[in-house]
Amino acid sequence: MRELLQNTRKACVITHRHADLDAYACGVAVKEMLEKLGLMTNLIAPEGASSIVKSFLTKLSINYVAKETCDPDNELVVLVDISTYSQINEYRELIKGRNLVVIDHHAVHNIEPTLAIIDTEATSCSEIVALMLRDLGLEPSREVAELLIGGILSDSNRLSRARVSTFEVLAWLLRVSNVDYQRVLGAMSTELSFSERMARVKGLLRMRAYRINELIICLSTVNAYESSLADTMLRAGCDLALVASEHDDEVRMIGRANKKFQNILSLAELFMELARYFNGEGGGHPTAAALSVRAKIDVWTLLLKALEGIEKKLGTKVTRVVE
Repeated sequence: MRELLQNTRKACVITHRHADLDAYACGVAVKEMLEKLGLMTNLIAPEGASSIVKSFLTKLSINYVAKETCDPDNELVVLVDISTYSQINEYRELIKGRNLVVIDHHAVHNIEPTLAIIDTEATSCSEIVALMLRDLGLEPSREVAELLIGGILSDSNRLSRARVSTFEVLAWLLRVSNVDYQRVLGAMSTELSFSERMARVKGLLRMRAYRINELIICLSTVNAYESSLADTMLRAGCDLALVASEHDDEVRMIGRANKKFQNILSLAELFMELARYFNGEGGGHPTAAALSVRAKIDVWTLLLKALEGIEKKLGTKVTRVVE
């Protein structure tokens, strides 16, 4: 990383679209890290940050720093919490002809970076960047430390998936920045907006449930808040939640699975196969994945094709759950 930055003056950091807390925290931290190393740096969060991020920033009085685009003379682009081009779509034009760094806790698909900083065992992108800051001897500002702690807590499900280094880097962040841990925890609690609650309710009303032995697979569609709906479906009792949505000339699908399902099937592998079949882009990790198809495809065609793929992998047919 130091060698790559030696002759670089300007950089641009890009998160995945509609950045969650981990992605936004990772992006802001990398921006600050590069600035401390002497680079002029912009941050882009395509489609803006999520409502949870905005609430977190407001409660901790942290300014939103993302911009709409990068400077045209950037020499370096850093993708954070991005494992496939489908997560940035139109912004991929900013990458052409520039050095590219990817920082992520997912395996990278269809991206060929100059440098990849990948740790699939990490709980979050925030954990990776916090470790980078520590190893580079760079202390984060108080605001960046608060963001990184929030990102780690968010993506580790409040440390339920933490490893030893997660606790170590959290302790380091708290020590060097004098952050009030309870204040960060309080900022993570947020009341859902009416539109998000309505999206969840409509998604649950549209949901179809299937059973394979003692596994429950749930499919649904929604216009927005796909991840929020998928998480709600898991909490409702589904072992796997697949949610599809239409966006102009693009169809998207996200998947979320619990640990029980992880031991049986990898969502990353399933979504990569679907990407090849539909000529789209997809990937992720065993319990969380995303797919984008730039074509007019019925959302239920996509969902049922995914269900068919699950049947093939498990070697058995599903049974529709009815009243």
